[in-house]
Amino acid sequence: MRIKKGDLVKVIAGSKDKKGRIGRVLEVDRKNGRVKVEGVALLKRHLKPQRDPKHPEGGIVEVLGSVHESNVMLMSESLGRPVRVGASFNDAGEKVRIARGRGIAPEGV
Repeated sequence: MRIKKGDLVKVIAGSKDKKGRIGRVLEVDRKNGRVKVEGVALLKRHLKPQRDPKHPEGGIVEVLGSVHESNVMLMSESLGRPVRVGASFNDAGEKVRIARGRGIAPEGV
């Protein structure tokens, strides 16, 4: 998976309310290939009283849902637009992520 926690991403596919939104990745689920992006895929949970220690009174609680990794694209903060991601080794021999695409200088994302 090329998306990491803390990355800025743009949702490129999904329903009208999700598509086009930009946010930071809060959590990555590598096993299922899903990411949680702040402000995207908010779900409403209806809780009965005394079911959840955090909400003993019950009620309707908004919970953050996840989005599949194929539906998000990494935003390059230096370019200000979504980019495809590749990997390369720098002079020190460390593996770094780089932006791929036409007209993009090979630099870190």
